[in-house]
Amino acid sequence: MSTEWKTLRAELPEDVRRRLDAKREERRLGRALAEVRKAMQATQQDVALGAAMTQNTVSKIENADDVLLSSVVRYMHAIGGGVELILKMPDGRAKRVDFDPDITTTEPA
Repeated sequence: MSTEWKTLRAELPEDVRRRLDAKREERRLGRALAEVRKAMQATQQDVALGAAMTQNTVSKIENADDVLLSSVVRYMHAIGGGVELILKMPDGRAKRVDFDPDITTTEPA
């Protein structure tokens, strides 16, 4: 018998739910993108112009729980950055995918 996460979460004490929410917020990709943008001293409008999207779209990306990889690549390229993704296999190997030049390599994790 499987119990849905929402049901289990609802049974947790409020302080535990708040801590889980805080951890989830820290891990959000959109938040990380905003932090990188700010560290590069770029505005949402700067990203929008460089990525050929609206400032509203940039804001939505920074506040989203789920972001398209293509949007992340456009966003990072707009501020002069890049994107690298590491796919981890169950046997310990990893496949690195670099979205800047089209380079992929397989290496130990």
